[in-house]
Amino acid sequence: MDKPYPGPYLENDDLLVVLRPHLPESMAAFYEARGFPREAIDLITTTCFVTVHVENRSDTVIWMDLDEWQFTAAGKPLKRLDQAYWESQWDRIDLRQASRSTFGWTLLPQVRDLQPNEPVGGNIVFPVATGKLDMTLHLPTGDDRRGRLIILQFSDIPCPQTMNDQ
Repeated sequence: MDKPYPGPYLENDDLLVVLRPHLPESMAAFYEARGFPREAIDLITTTCFVTVHVENRSDTVIWMDLDEWQFTAAGKPLKRLDQAYWESQWDRIDLRQASRSTFGWTLLPQVRDLQPNEPVGGNIVFPVATGKLDMTLHLPTGDDRRGRLIILQFSDIPCPQTMNDQ
């Protein structure tokens, strides 16, 4: 039987979370088609993109704050390459504002409240040498974040460097 979603996923009454790792070449092609210069493409191909889709299927607010999520590789903490990291890279190569905005829109929002039946998606970016990574998602619930805490764990998420790594 085929999996209903590509990549690792979790589906229950509260939510659907789908993770989809991408090849560096795929992400480079996506941004190159949107006019990104070679310097930006070269930076993008040295990273690992995991597209995350989160869909609130509950009847309460679910909060997403990436600072509350934990990432590890080989049992050691792994820092994601956040918006501040990318801004410093874009400053260094003097990337035009239109490309910065495009890139920013493709990242998973840092903080987001998901209303009942609301989805959100975007990319989390890691150093490419990660290999496989683990993610622990902490998702508080309720209007004031004081409801039940949902904790989800994903293990051995691939960060493919080439087609052979998939």
